[in-house]
Amino acid sequence: MEPFEHSRTKRSHLTSRAERRFCLLAPVVVLVAGNVRAARADQPISDQAAPAAVGAPGGPASTALAAKPAPATAAPTSAPVTLALADQPGVGAGEAAPTVRTGNGTAVPDWLRSLSIGGGAILWYFQPVDTGAIHNVDLFFANLLLDGKFGVVGLHIEPRFRDSRLRAFFPGPVWAQEVYASVTLAPGTVIKAGKAYSHFGLFWDNSFYGNVQVYDGLKLDPDYGLSLEGGLRTDGPSGLRYYAQYFLVDGQTNVSLAGRDTISVPNGGGYSRRRNQSILRVEPFVKANEHTTVTAGASGEFLQAALPAGTKNVVRAAGDLSVAYRSASAWAEYIYQNGQTVTDFPIAGVPATDTTPAGAGQASSHNHYVLVGGQYRYQTVTLRYNVSNGRYSDLSVSEWMHVPALAVAVGDNLTVLGEYVNWRRYAPAGNSLIDRSVNVTLNGHF
Repeated sequence: MEPFEHSRTKRSHLTSRAERRFCLLAPVVVLVAGNVRAARADQPISDQAAPAAVGAPGGPASTALAAKPAPATAAPTSAPVTLALADQPGVGAGEAAPTVRTGNGTAVPDWLRSLSIGGGAILWYFQPVDTGAIHNVDLFFANLLLDGKFGVVGLHIEPRFRDSRLRAFFPGPVWAQEVYASVTLAPGTVIKAGKAYSHFGLFWDNSFYGNVQVYDGLKLDPDYGLSLEGGLRTDGPSGLRYYAQYFLVDGQTNVSLAGRDTISVPNGGGYSRRRNQSILRVEPFVKANEHTTVTAGASGEFLQAALPAGTKNVVRAAGDLSVAYRSASAWAEYIYQNGQTVTDFPIAGVPATDTTPAGAGQASSHNHYVLVGGQYRYQTVTLRYNVSNGRYSDLSVSEWMHVPALAVAVGDNLTVLGEYVNWRRYAPAGNSLIDRSVNVTLNGHF
């Protein structure tokens, strides 16, 4: 199985940030390896399931555990390097910044003066525990984070790279995780147009391997459309953040496992699509004191799943709560789904043999998801525990995933994370183990 991976401008709590400013005196060439999670995209996580980088889910847990799961890596763990030259000392308001030139006298283009460049890489070691799977080391993926700001207009681009496709349904080993233009409408309020992350429910649980939700396509999901993001009194002791999003079509690059989200369901030589996806999320928060912050979240979503048998209307609702106190934090989330988004999950179809006819797959239209987790940081060490559950009510199938973890920050730009994964499936036909493994990641960024 492969871990999930969600690379967004938001950084994971597992790594620290580093921001540096440079004066361009010579041409700049940057080669960056982004967050990497080792795992082959077309392998089941033992029937794989994981956030943003998980391989394709096989079917029931009875599917071979010899294939490792793919984790769902969180947002990009690299901090951008700001190449800003306009804010030089000595330049007064209304005055033009002096022309900056390279060593050979060539003027640096204006657009390059406020360009932000970041990147990183995650090396992933997978060690199965009594499952028959084979241990492995992988470079999960490499990424670049490119941001430009031109007055009220911004541009964000994040390409990602691998040796092979992360998932069988990905268009290739290189893809755009996010690409959008933005306009700042007011302080703290921005509208984005392009491919951007959806904000339904709690964004992430700070893990590498992920949770049941990310392997079902509910998290770390970038799509094509518009996103209005802002807040009210966000600098005060209490306030509210909000997201109003409309995605015309899905982005085809989340880390769901094959068959567990609409985007990997075969349909006429291609894949099915999620369309007309509308999301509204509000996040009220209260700072009880200088050490304690309580944040609540309420989300609603409507989408249309264009499946081979026709279009299905789907409604989702979510509620979450997060509490941060000094170096400790905890979070909980509940999601309910009403509507069919796939065809052969949680019960996969069975192909015909010489002696038995084919069996059709079955999907559940009424699903419940729960995520609970917490972490404590002491100096450079972070202890974390997440447990997630998916319950597919129509077919009486459920999955539980436990992920205890230990992270150690080695300086500002390198983190070593160890996670133990125990992922099980419970069904009327019998219980099974999806994955049990130790996953160690080396996450470097600049």
